[in-house]
Parts: sequence; C-alpha cells; structure tokens
Amino acid sequence: MATFRKRRNGDGSTSWDATVRVVGYPAIARSFRTKLAAELWAARTEAAAKGGTLACSRRGMTFGHLLDETLPRLTNPTVAAFAYWREQLGNLRLYKVTPELIALHRDCLLGAACRGYKHKRTKPRSSATVRNYLIELSRLFTLAVKELRVLETNPCSNVTKPGASNEVVRYLSGDERAALLTACKASTSPDLYPFVLFALTTGARKGEIATLEWRHVDLKRRWATINRTKNGEPRGVPLTTTLCALLAMRPRNHARVFPVDITKAWHTAIARAGIVDFRFHDLRHTCGSAMVQAGANLAEVATLLGHKNLQMTLRYSHVGNAGTSWLVDRVMGDIA
Repeated sequence: MATFRKRRNGDGSTSWDATVRVVGYPAIARSFRTKLAAELWAARTEAAAKGGTLACSRRGMTFGHLLDETLPRLTNPTVAAFAYWREQLGNLRLYKVTPELIALHRDCLLGAACRGYKHKRTKPRSSATVRNYLIELSRLFTLAVKELRVLETNPCSNVTKPGASNEVVRYLSGDERAALLTACKASTSPDLYPFVLFALTTGARKGEIATLEWRHVDLKRRWATINRTKNGEPRGVPLTTTLCALLAMRPRNHARVFPVDITKAWHTAIARAGIVDFRFHDLRHTCGSAMVQAGANLAEVATLLGHKNLQMTLRYSHVGNAGTSWLVDRVMGDIA
C-alpha cells in the first residue's frame, strides 16, 4: 500500500513524499518533485516487493535480519529456541515464514532427539520444549508487528501449540531430604550444602542462586533480592536463620555469593544419598510442595517462587493440604 503527502520546501518549491508498506518489508519512503514520479516509483517498488526482487533495506528482509533487530529487545530470550529458528529460518524472507512452515517445524521438533546443556545422552524433545520454542518465536513476531511494523500479522497466531507438560512433580520425601542434606554436608565441596539449602528453603532456581551477589543479600533482615529471574522481574526471598548463619561464614572476596560450579558435587551427593530420578530443579518443587503441605495457599507459594500466574502453581495442588481438608470439613461436614 502506498501513501502520498505534498510538502512545501524552504525555498518555496513543493515536493511529494511517497511511502510504500508491503507485508514482509519495513516501510520505504522517498521524495519526488512531482506526484506522477512518486506514483511511478511506488508502483515499481510494490511490484518488486510482491515479486520478491526488492533489495534489502536497512532493517533487512530476512528472518535473520529481523532476529538481529528484535532479539536485544526481548526479555530473557531462550537461547536454544532462537538458535534453532535462526538456523532453520535465518535466510528466508519474512513473507515466506508462513503458519504452514512453522507448523511443519513444530511437527519435526516434537519427539526429535536432542541433547540438553551438558547432557551426555540424547532424549526425545518434550512437547513443553516445543511449546516454548513457538512461544519465543511468537514473542519475536509480536514485536515485529507492534513496534517495528515490518509485518501486519503474527504468523504464529494461526499455529496450534503443543499442550503444556502434565508430568507429575517430583519432590523429596522426608527421608530423602534428610539423606540428601547429610550427603551434602559430607561433600568435599564446602559450597554444596549452603547452595542446596538455599534452593531448598527459598525455591530459587540454580541460575538465580549462582548469579546472586552479596550486595543483594541482607543477613540482618534475613532477605535476599534476586534480580536475574527467569521472567525478568526481580523478587525477594526470605532466608532462614540456619541459612543466614552459613552465609555469614562465607568469604566475601568475590561479588557473587557462590562463585563456583557445584554440578559435579551435586551429582556425587545425589548418588551417595541413593536418590534416583531427581534433578536440581526439583528442589524448587520440593520447596513449593512443602509449603502447601504446611498449609500455605497457592497465592503464597506463587509469591515465593515468583510465578506470574497461578496456573504454574497449580502443579502443587495435588499435594495434601491440611488447610483445605479443614475447609471442606467446616463447609461440607454436616452433609450426609
């Protein structure tokens, strides 16, 4: 679509500004002395764009150029997802990235063998991972539509995403928790026990703990502020007295509280404790489940764990809650 605007110049002459907007391209504008010249240029430009022969402008016409333009504007982009989309779609012009093509990649991704970060074995890619890949791609195109205006519609809007994962939450039993903490205390790594205790009592993610800095820790108030979170919004977590005592004994010769990699020590401790099918991230689930079992409501759990909505917190609703049982007895107990 082309638009034209008559403009009066400083020397008294007039000129015509022509702007061409075509799906898959940024707006292109030029000035001409006559309206006829502007209309002829606009017609040629539209024809070249629709025929796929229009040269790239400053923002570029390929998906790769769009990715370079928009990626710095996204909050906490998923590196693996955008690495995949760049490899598969990077050389394509935007108008060729259709819902049909995205759906084809969705089907290819589902169940395909993949290898996670530092994983030695491959495993089928889960539907939750593929869903995240599509969500990240949709975020990119939304920015392209709303801010850069290089697209009129988001092609991901017409692509069905795989369902969210319904896997059962894995959390430690009382005996497993005791065995794990004992193994962590006996570890050759002096950092493992306070690191694990931090995750277990606050529900913080491994990456959040690893990047936590001393300037964001207040041992007097027993409070830590996590700035680098998964959803990009800082949140505070309370610290137990035991955890504060452990942190107080740690050296402060580095900006970070834990300037170490505890991965190897963690796997050793898990093996010694005899715990199977348990990831470090499951400490976060253990924290959330323990809170629910102690009577905390889902809103309180969501606040501690930093969930943006209760949908993610509902995974803990299966855990026995004495508060819920009391509520049912009080309201429904007389019904017979």
